[in-house]
Amino acid sequence: MAPKKLHLLDILRDKESRNGSTQGSSSQRKSVAAPSDAAISPKINVNKIAVLMFTAIAVFVFSYNCAGDIPKVDNSRYCVVSSKFNSEDLELAKKLGTELKSQGYNVTLAEIGAGSEGSHYTLFVGDQPSEAALSETLAKLQELTFDGLGDANPFSDARIKPLLKN
Repeated sequence: MAPKKLHLLDILRDKESRNGSTQGSSSQRKSVAAPSDAAISPKINVNKIAVLMFTAIAVFVFSYNCAGDIPKVDNSRYCVVSSKFNSEDLELAKKLGTELKSQGYNVTLAEIGAGSEGSHYTLFVGDQPSEAALSETLAKLQELTFDGLGDANPFSDARIKPLLKN
């Protein structure tokens, strides 16, 4: 039995024993109503609430800080993205970037994801406010060929993508 019920039974027995001694040995049982304040009510544990609130705040702060690790996309600027170059092809990527710069293109060589497989590099060409503004640049890059710099057409699979924010 719950401790509260045992306590109420003890009160009832004490009351019956007091009433039984004053009224004689009457074997009648009387029903006793429990006081309204003795009704079962949920107990609020302040310590548990404080721990839950602290945990919720800690989770929120941690997830907010980790969200900064995700690259943010600037949907107001676009560029043409070349295929990925492995770390073995870094020199080729640099030569292609230098050649494109000499032809007047705005070129950036960026390292994307260094992992167990090694680093990957991507050439970003152009920086325009709309995809339409880059469509002509994309067509020109896809047709370019470079003598002595790898594939006959290294930008055949280039595409237009939003720029990543730094």
